[in-house]
Amino acid sequence: MVTAGWFFAAAAAASILVATVGLLVTALRNGSTALPVVAEEELPEEVARAREAWRHALLERGVLPFLRDALADPAARVPHRSAHRLPKIGYSRPDFSGPREGRSAGSRPMFTGPDFTGPDFGGPEHQPE
Repeated sequence: MVTAGWFFAAAAAASILVATVGLLVTALRNGSTALPVVAEEELPEEVARAREAWRHALLERGVLPFLRDALADPAARVPHRSAHRLPKIGYSRPDFSGPREGRSAGSRPMFTGPDFTGPDFGGPEHQPE
């Protein structure tokens, strides 16, 4: 068992090494086709305005509500979750029922067998004429 464990550990290490070399070779090969980094002043005006609007929305809708909640009660270790911090996703959670709802915790579901009346799996109304 120990020998098999060492064998598979060596195989895993070799696989990681081969994958790392492959990733490095791929990155070096495709490095010349990568898009160059564009300075912010070289961006078109429309892109710069969109980026500024995104940063403003991130600050107003993400960072500041979190900081307000965290500073509302400095003694609390975890800030309370307010309703305005959670996004509206358009659907609700499924309503799961636990053992206390619908039946007692000790009862188990009952099995009822299929209602077969013959080899043709039909009742008297399905008999061939």
